[in-house]
Amino acid sequence: MRGNPSALWRVIYIARSEQQARSIDDLLREAGFLVDWKRPDASGGHREDIEIRALESEAGEARQYLMEQGF
Repeated sequence: MRGNPSALWRVIYIARSEQQARSIDDLLREAGFLVDWKRPDASGGHREDIEIRALESEAGEARQYLMEQGF
């Protein structure tokens, strides 16, 4: 039985624009984190919102790093 591949990722931040998402993505990648981002389903949230996701194993550390950087 295969696991759910989306369970490997955890949302750590909701960016309000694509420009902000790219900025956060660059910041996290430069710090060595593996990052992914996508727009949430159309049924919920704002269309502009973008979920920034980190690996489940790094989510806490990545979230802390973003807070230290002012996000």
